[in-house]
Amino acid sequence: MIGIIKVIAAVIVLAVLAATFFLVERLREESAAPQLGVVPEVPSGVALVKPGEIAFDRARELLATGQFKEAREKLEFLVGVYPSSSRASEARRILGELNLDDLLSTEVMEGKVMYKVKSGDNFTRIAQSHDTTLDCIMHMNGLQRMDKLFPGDELVLLPLNFNIKIDIPRKLLSLYREGRLLKSYELLHAKTREGSGELRSKIGQKIGLLASGGSVSPVKFESYRNARKVLILDHRGLQLREVTDSDQEEVSRGFFLSGADIEELALLLRVGNEVEVRFAKR
Repeated sequence: MIGIIKVIAAVIVLAVLAATFFLVERLREESAAPQLGVVPEVPSGVALVKPGEIAFDRARELLATGQFKEAREKLEFLVGVYPSSSRASEARRILGELNLDDLLSTEVMEGKVMYKVKSGDNFTRIAQSHDTTLDCIMHMNGLQRMDKLFPGDELVLLPLNFNIKIDIPRKLLSLYREGRLLKSYELLHAKTREGSGELRSKIGQKIGLLASGGSVSPVKFESYRNARKVLILDHRGLQLREVTDSDQEEVSRGFFLSGADIEELALLLRVGNEVEVRFAKR
């Protein structure tokens, strides 16, 4: 009798296992089968979220609550992953303002150097030995003129180790620092003889054009402060300069930005900064 009961129990167990197996297989096949022609319906009145919008909205929330580091990370993600997003341009603008505020502030010392003046020092020597410029030293230290230095004086120095990337198809000039985007500027006009591919160059010279007769003022002269800034590349004399009425002339070849942007770039760039230019493909 006990043997019969064991046999019946075994049969029931096997039947349950078999039924479970076939049920699992059926469910697996149904879930894996492609639903051709079936398009998920979007409820009326609900707009599809475009790429980058979620990151941008989250960044704005973080900015509103003073979480600037986290907001910066969201904005960097947006411009890096969704550079063509409808929010990318505004994200680049906000990111640039955040980065530049920190960069030019003496309250944020990351990436800057406190230098104590030694006997025999002068502004030019200090600038050259710390990869910065005279106008940047003046700006960072609130100097109106380059008075005499005294041993023991302290200066805030900002090494200008930036890379410039000029993307002609996207009309952008961007500054990078250690691989991270610092700020992007709108490229208003580009006039070159190159038609495609890429160009690598460096900033070869910084000058100021004076209103009186268009004469040139070197950076070390005080007249440079009020001159129109021009940054000349060491490749065929290509220039970074302000858009003017004479830009249609053949001599005006290079990359043109607004006056305010050129003033800012002249402050941030030095001779020797590397420049990478991407031209439109043929």
